[in-house]
Amino acid sequence: MGVVLTKEIVRVDQVVGEDKAQAVVEGIINLPAGKPDISRVISVKAEVDLDSLKISILDGKIMVEGELEVDAMYVANIASQPVHAVEGRISFSFFAKVPGAKKNMAVKVMPKIEYSKFSFDPQRPREISASFVIQFLVKVLQRVEVEVAVDATGPADLQVLKETVKLDHIVGDASSQSIAKGDIAVPNVKPDILEIIKVQGTARTTQVKVLDGKIIVEGVLDVGVLYVARVPENQPQQPVHFLEGQIPFTTFVEIPGAKESMTRIVRVEVEHIRGRKKDDRTVSVEAVIKAMVRVYETKVLDVIIDLFSPSEKLEVKKIELKVDQVVGENENQIIVKETVNVPDPKPDILEIYSTNATARIDNARIIDSKVIVEGTLLVETLYVAKVPEGQPQQPVHFMEHEIPFTTFVEIPGAQENMMLDFDLIVEHVTASFDPASPRKMEVRAIIKLFAKVTETIEIEVVTEVIEPEEEEKPEKPEKPEKPGEMPPEKPSLTIYIVQRGDTLWKIAKRYNVTVDSIVKANNLQNPNMIMPGQQLIIPR
Repeated sequence: MGVVLTKEIVRVDQVVGEDKAQAVVEGIINLPAGKPDISRVISVKAEVDLDSLKISILDGKIMVEGELEVDAMYVANIASQPVHAVEGRISFSFFAKVPGAKKNMAVKVMPKIEYSKFSFDPQRPREISASFVIQFLVKVLQRVEVEVAVDATGPADLQVLKETVKLDHIVGDASSQSIAKGDIAVPNVKPDILEIIKVQGTARTTQVKVLDGKIIVEGVLDVGVLYVARVPENQPQQPVHFLEGQIPFTTFVEIPGAKESMTRIVRVEVEHIRGRKKDDRTVSVEAVIKAMVRVYETKVLDVIIDLFSPSEKLEVKKIELKVDQVVGENENQIIVKETVNVPDPKPDILEIYSTNATARIDNARIIDSKVIVEGTLLVETLYVAKVPEGQPQQPVHFMEHEIPFTTFVEIPGAQENMMLDFDLIVEHVTASFDPASPRKMEVRAIIKLFAKVTETIEIEVVTEVIEPEEEEKPEKPEKPEKPGEMPPEKPSLTIYIVQRGDTLWKIAKRYNVTVDSIVKANNLQNPNMIMPGQQLIIPR
């Protein structure tokens, strides 16, 4: 009688390896024609353009080339419009070493800008020099689709050994682009628009739904506009103003097989945004929004890792599976509130233009089934200053603050030696101030922590069982028994002394008997509890 296996297809990302690399990126941002010369640089911000990355793999080395998108704001010696914005790009390249990496494998690059510095030479008033230190985490993955046996039927004495594994079965990942359009109106208390200096925006999700293999993403584009005002001569000449608004958007990503019950990870980001003056009281905004979605289903499988039959000879085929077994995952959201002071050299706040924040991880660890993350909220604020008459009218200023925070998520079963993969996102940040206290500002940020704890397991799983054809053996003539001689007796039992590392399965397979027969012969209460030196009866 043959063995019939019940199989299940599992699609997983096997981790080939990972490496960290650091790159120092330096470059010059040149002012385009039409922009006035620089008097002072206010701020320089940069972001790695992940879509620009060109990745090549050769003999375990990963070469990465890409570009930094740099945004700078500066002051010009023009009273009617002192503040200007300029954009530029700086190229970079680096390599990482991951033994075993091959051309057809997937490479995940996660950048983190750890340090930035900018300078300006008055002798070169059309250039901004910028340098950045970027930490890159490079992970190489190979997506494999394997059939694993989860059940078996066959001879009555078929012995099956299973092991429970918890895997992320990847249903699919995809991305899409969409256009968000809308108008932002100038509030009644604000003056008319003369010229737009800069438009910036961030995207966030408000709702995610799954419908017939489509992931529907609804969200909001938060828009900020810095502009030069048309101020009548008889009013205080504060030329730079700020307004903000929201534009809703809906987009979708197609992932065949996706269902509402499955886990999905959704990211939205603004790839490009621009605004134009529609009229004196309205700004028309158009943004390209990219949605990135991964859908997976955590499967708990009892996979067959070995089998045999005492009554039949079986040929068992196996493959080695190296995967990240999911111990658990969870998320938590915290609100960080802190009152910060305007640094002494800076003037008082008249109006806050924009506040941006990123989270820096200072320490992450697993303690007693908890993932604890300690970090720092890096806050950058552009504001319009309240400058007394008679002093240089530099209306826009920049300041930075660091706010420490601690957050955690509970993941039962998580241990210190396991792998921790987490994502820390600043979902929203706002800043406000009381006009009666123009040197204090309250920062409020919503930080979301998503953590997953895994442990890499290497496990041999059964994929096929073959019943070998029986070889015809020539019959041996029976040796005639001598008169009065009894045939030799075969031993009916064997005494075995348990060795270190033994299990009942190993012993039963070695002597080609069933596990149950050993349990019954020795009246074992717990088959999983056998000790070195213990004597076991092996029935024959």
